[in-house]
Amino acid sequence: MAMIPPTGVEDFGFSLEDAFDIPVRVLSDGTLNRWHRSRWPKAAQPWPGGDALPGDGEYLATTTWRQLVMAATGAGRDLAPWLRQTPHFAVNELVARVSPLQAYLSLRDVPAPEGGAGRRLFVSPVYRHGTERSAHAAFGYHLGMTMAQWLTVGMGGLPATVHLEASGIPELTDPSKRLPDLYGNHLFEAMPWLIEAKARKELGLPDMRSGQGQLDRASEEIAVPHRQVLCGTSLPGTDRWESDSLFMMVHTAIAAPSPGGGVQHLPNAPAGGGAPPLSEDPEDLLRVARDQLLVFRALAFGAVEDLRVVPLGGAGTEPRRSAGRAEPLERDVNTRFLREQALGLEVPYEWVRELPGVREFIVGRIPGIGLHLGLSRGLYAACARLHQVQADVPVEERLFPAERIFSRRGEDEEREEISREARRSFYEREYGRLGRARQEMADAYIRQDVPPEFLRRVRLAPQPPQTGGGLLEARTDETYVAVERTDPVLAARR
Repeated sequence: MAMIPPTGVEDFGFSLEDAFDIPVRVLSDGTLNRWHRSRWPKAAQPWPGGDALPGDGEYLATTTWRQLVMAATGAGRDLAPWLRQTPHFAVNELVARVSPLQAYLSLRDVPAPEGGAGRRLFVSPVYRHGTERSAHAAFGYHLGMTMAQWLTVGMGGLPATVHLEASGIPELTDPSKRLPDLYGNHLFEAMPWLIEAKARKELGLPDMRSGQGQLDRASEEIAVPHRQVLCGTSLPGTDRWESDSLFMMVHTAIAAPSPGGGVQHLPNAPAGGGAPPLSEDPEDLLRVARDQLLVFRALAFGAVEDLRVVPLGGAGTEPRRSAGRAEPLERDVNTRFLREQALGLEVPYEWVRELPGVREFIVGRIPGIGLHLGLSRGLYAACARLHQVQADVPVEERLFPAERIFSRRGEDEEREEISREARRSFYEREYGRLGRARQEMADAYIRQDVPPEFLRRVRLAPQPPQTGGGLLEARTDETYVAVERTDPVLAARR
């Protein structure tokens, strides 16, 4: 039985149930003015495809809720120094990253040009009437990071982002300098990106100037060309909660090398789409595994539900997908053919896994938020080896700095200082253990070394479960994400 569809089979269009539009303005001329309300609701130019930021313009970017949720799972601090000892708390961290979006956002129908989804993101009544200013500020930070991740990784071609505070470079980790949030290496531009995220109600010029200042201070330390990306996300003001949706203002520029900069490169920044297969690049595999270690720990140690092995169609001869751009499975011709033709005939699963191009993903449901996350068997095996390396690093940093007696400077300030030092110390000790582990991870990836005792806990799931009316699924080459149709944001709209 051949899994690959016959030549010439048309990929029919699908109406994606969770699609919505986000107005995005991109500028590269240094202008930091607020996008006027007379213009952003009228944005109609489709966001172009490709693996780079588009030229200056006012765009209507159509995306999916599953892509935004996937961005949220990658937007947060690196907790490796702590989760290596308490890996079951990875589930809690994923809940903390996704649940605020479900609580404070809603989808509403709006007029849209041809090709648009006709839905946009608004704040929910819970945000409007059930939260105080401090909660608005906390959500603004989290939303800003999520939207920056969505724009740069999901839409701009960056494979992943890394917190600058975890870079280990003293010039770029000094909290007194107020530096930007994130960085990454863009494969096709062949240069680092520095990214600052801002978000709040009626985001304006002072916020954007503050963000640009953070980017400029970091650029003064860098001796190689790089791109600055300022991602501003604006929520509606109190008097416009009913009428205004979320929108973004993106300011970007290529920064020349700083004559006084001492930083020659940004380490451990992921590579990605269009690169050689992970099996041929141990360094890239390490970066991708580090990026997905939170998901691995949730699957391997957390209280996840419905652990299963899901077969998906392969990518064929196409280049490796961008690590962060999720392709809806409704548009995945090979997986659709696999399910409708092969699995629909009740072929024994042992036969299914032998079909050409089939790839198996280990998937679990994160309780409480209806989110299903998964990794390819190869990436799961590589993550397992990386987790073991981290778990073997002696515990020298304070895992729980709250036990310390704090001085008058303030508990929060000193806890942040201890946290930064713990990360720095951990990664210095981890580095010496990674030399041999890189090749061991590559070997595990090729052999798909998933422990048999773990596989005995999972079930084989050739077809998606019909939880809450089914799943809305998406995948990259190495990762899987799905949201349930009962997700509060989606269900409320229906």
